[in-house]
Amino acid sequence: MSLILDDATEQRLQRELARGTYRDPAELIAHALDLVAAEEDWLLRNRDAINDRLDVSFAQDGRGEGHSPDEARRLLASHRPA
Repeated sequence: MSLILDDATEQRLQRELARGTYRDPAELIAHALDLVAAEEDWLLRNRDAINDRLDVSFAQDGRGEGHSPDEARRLLASHRPA
């Protein structure tokens, strides 16, 4: 199989290969696909909890309990490690 990559993706691939963790592009792509599969698996396993949390969030917003974008940014910033 041949792949045609845009310049930005080719550069990303080359940067990752230059780090020396992967022997060749095929190994790097295989690892990336493993990560995609793991993410999809996690989302499927946690779908109900995610949907429940979204329902709670939408209900809170419907009651006017949400945060403005600026408030949300401040809250997120306050939870970042120093």
